[in-house]
Amino acid sequence: MNKISYGYASATSGALIWGMAPLYYRLLNEFPLMEVVAQRAFWSCILFMVVFIIQNRLSELRQALNSFKNISLFIICSALIGTNWLLFIFALNYGQLMQSALGYYIFPLLTAAMGYYFLGERLDKLTKIALLFALAAVLLKGTSLSNFPWIAISMATTFALYAIIRKQLPVKSDTGTLIETIMLAPIAMIYFGWQAQNGAVLFFGADFMGLMLAVFCGLFTIIPLYLFHNGNKMLPLAIAGLIFYLNPTSQLIISIMLGEPFSFIDISVFVLIWTGLLIQFSPMFFKS
Repeated sequence: MNKISYGYASATSGALIWGMAPLYYRLLNEFPLMEVVAQRAFWSCILFMVVFIIQNRLSELRQALNSFKNISLFIICSALIGTNWLLFIFALNYGQLMQSALGYYIFPLLTAAMGYYFLGERLDKLTKIALLFALAAVLLKGTSLSNFPWIAISMATTFALYAIIRKQLPVKSDTGTLIETIMLAPIAMIYFGWQAQNGAVLFFGADFMGLMLAVFCGLFTIIPLYLFHNGNKMLPLAIAGLIFYLNPTSQLIISIMLGEPFSFIDISVFVLIWTGLLIQFSPMFFKS
């Protein structure tokens, strides 16, 4: 398999695993939201740490945290990604997976807009048009006042801010993610301590199956992240960005399979989003 083929395989499998993850997390619906997020942060940290120890890369952590500015930015990133994980589990538990999908569709466009306003990055004409379609989709969804897409907007905003801030940190993607999970792990352990004090059984029942469910919370975080970033290194960013949309598309299909309402307004919202994305990526399909 050549480099480009391996890049396609990595990016595609990463996005698909990400998109199919809701089917796994639905197995944990009986457990509190905070416990699922805490297990995700704790086991991601443990698994990443094992990988870095095996690869003898722990020195990268010291290099990444060599200034007060970097430490501060990583603290903010940790808070943003932790909030994003919490919103995702909340959406899944309360039958709002479709909003999660909408949020991940909006995220790349919102990131482009934030890059323009905060970092002075160039925003081409097609992206501006795509952003208008995304804004129209959100406003249309907002006309259904009983179901304003606050989850989608919150997920897109936290993830976009996270992406913008992480771009300011000159570290490898997996090194940065390990640092973030290290910062989240103490909060998870405090939560575990609170659970133990209140007589709760840790690790989803504390038996072997519960422990495996907890470990897989970490695996479903680090495996797709590694695969997708690995693909990004080998593919043009436009192609990698297009492949990313397999994630929210899978979530959308799963939400419909799970029986979430999919009204005419919802159809119109996603048609607007898809139209915007087609406009943004049209140069890929029509270049000579």
